[in-house]
Amino acid sequence: MAAGEIAVHGACPHDCYDTCSLRVHVQDGVIRRIEGDPSHPLTRGFLCYKVNHYLERLNHPQRLLHPLRRRGAKGAGEFERVTWDEAMAEIGERVQRVLREHGGEAVLPYSFAGNMGLLAGGALDARLWGRIGASRLERTICTAAGHAALRWVFGTVMGPDPETIPAAAFVLLWGANPMATNVHQIPLLDEARKAGGEVWTIDPLRTETARRYDRHIQPRPATDLALALGLGRELVATGRYDREFAEERAEGFRDYLGLVEPWSITRTAEVTGLEPAAIAELAERIAAARPLLLRPGYGVQRQSDSAATVWAIAALSVISGAWRDVGGGLLMGNGDAFPLRDLAPVQGAARNVNMVQLGDALLDLTKPPVQALFVYNANPAATAPDQSRVLAGLAREDLLTVVHEQMLTDTAKYADFVLPAAMSMEVLDLHTSYWHRYVQLSLPAVPPQGEAVSNPEFFRRLARAIGLTDAELQSDDRSLIEEALTSGHPWLDGITFEALLREPVQKLRLPAETRPFVDLPVPRPGGRLQLAPPPGTMTAQAVAARRGRPGEFDLLTPSTRETIKSSFGNLPSLRRGHPLPELLMAGEDMARLGIAHGTRVRVWNERGEVELTALASDVPQPGSVVSYAVRWNHEDHGRNVNRLTSQALSDYGGGATFYTVRVRIEAAG
Repeated sequence: MAAGEIAVHGACPHDCYDTCSLRVHVQDGVIRRIEGDPSHPLTRGFLCYKVNHYLERLNHPQRLLHPLRRRGAKGAGEFERVTWDEAMAEIGERVQRVLREHGGEAVLPYSFAGNMGLLAGGALDARLWGRIGASRLERTICTAAGHAALRWVFGTVMGPDPETIPAAAFVLLWGANPMATNVHQIPLLDEARKAGGEVWTIDPLRTETARRYDRHIQPRPATDLALALGLGRELVATGRYDREFAEERAEGFRDYLGLVEPWSITRTAEVTGLEPAAIAELAERIAAARPLLLRPGYGVQRQSDSAATVWAIAALSVISGAWRDVGGGLLMGNGDAFPLRDLAPVQGAARNVNMVQLGDALLDLTKPPVQALFVYNANPAATAPDQSRVLAGLAREDLLTVVHEQMLTDTAKYADFVLPAAMSMEVLDLHTSYWHRYVQLSLPAVPPQGEAVSNPEFFRRLARAIGLTDAELQSDDRSLIEEALTSGHPWLDGITFEALLREPVQKLRLPAETRPFVDLPVPRPGGRLQLAPPPGTMTAQAVAARRGRPGEFDLLTPSTRETIKSSFGNLPSLRRGHPLPELLMAGEDMARLGIAHGTRVRVWNERGEVELTALASDVPQPGSVVSYAVRWNHEDHGRNVNRLTSQALSDYGGGATFYTVRVRIEAAG
């Protein structure tokens, strides 16, 4: 390190499996360099493509440093600078009026995973919303359906320790693209292959991950459920399943047998578009390889049949007996492995609002209507589906909208007040992971720039402005972290605030070789796994091939390595190679429509339209197209691909259906 330079431990706050350990280098009170911390056993001292550009975000010329009050039309982005006292006095008075005239449910908080720290994501904010009886936001937009299905089958969202991945003889990545979204899994997969294992990929797209590993199974979009049922039927029909495990450890096996029975290899091939021999070979590998690790990504549960699909994949892990082996089982997430104390237990009844349906909530809810909207850790004007209705709701002149944000995002442009938010490297927080099993303390390397404040400090100020003086609404950051760590659970034994100050990366006291649902009890009623499907799923429609009308394309909007949804969306270095929003198309589809590579196309459906640059690509199959999510919608023609996505909910769990979208395409006029 340079003379006078110090290194401060941090944790990446973004919505990513990896939750990387950081070393933040400070000299003369300024962050000069950010690198990976090699002391973390899984993130291993290297960072993803995005966070390698974090200094550019930290010092972005568009970073918000002072409170702003709207002075133009909503959406125009015209503001004047005000003081914190002025902003909070006016916000407090208006919220008090809303509470008097309409009640607490007229207030709607909207937040998600822009910062996944414990304090930034769900501490004092949740206490405040509960105290005033605000509408409860169902935070469903990313993982809700998959998690609901996992909790239905296993009672928890927990899988094997990622550190056991190198022991797997066969890893099946299903709708997962870790080259873009979970880069620290790649060395583990590579180690498994060096030890003689195989890695196969199931994905309707030819991703970077699919190109890297042994075999790519490429079903039609939204046919994962049919494939999982067909594989289950083949294992049962040929007797190559673990009958003892299925019958002794699970209930609902007879229900499962009845549901998979119609799914012969022939029928499965017809629906998925796969060759029968490929399905049979995959079933053989699932039956024979041990340890077997099924690794579904969250892409499989962003469609209409989300929960049914995850249930059917989870059922394969049960009937195959994959959980018997260290390194085997199903790993979709480990988010429920962290037994922290809940800082804001739910109290009292309140109206639930599903965040996927924000447009409908802002435009259609009555008794009471939404009169005050608070947005933080989110950019719904860009990321929420059915964008036209979302923007129409945000444009309401009678709606008080307050946005706590780091940049003037699409959503911030519709705000009455925009209040500057601190960056994670400027505040104290505690971080867990939804993939690995490490707890991290993220320390402030420098004070917040300008007048920016942390999320907890914003909510302390908001509580006072509303006139609430409860002590629990003014708790300091250290006290909140200490409280969260005092659940008394043995997996947190010795993980205290003081211990984390000495060693900021600490693993749960749970040995990596511990097998969930074998060495640990099943946290379901009766202590058994569930093979019957979740209620309301597996209807006749759920197992049918869903092909569009002639001339329609399946539109898929997955994540890319350059962004995490709209986060990082305004960094020039990450946009340089993709200056305009793109649409990847199969060459034969472009030729049929008379569309040349690099030209503009109009993409539309009943919800709206966008203009994109068409690029010939082998990523999508013929009949499907790809536009990576998600660009800021004021960049190009004033809208992004979420003009086309739907507010429809998944079959179970209330999740989003971003990948059940069909569009038409023509050359732009």
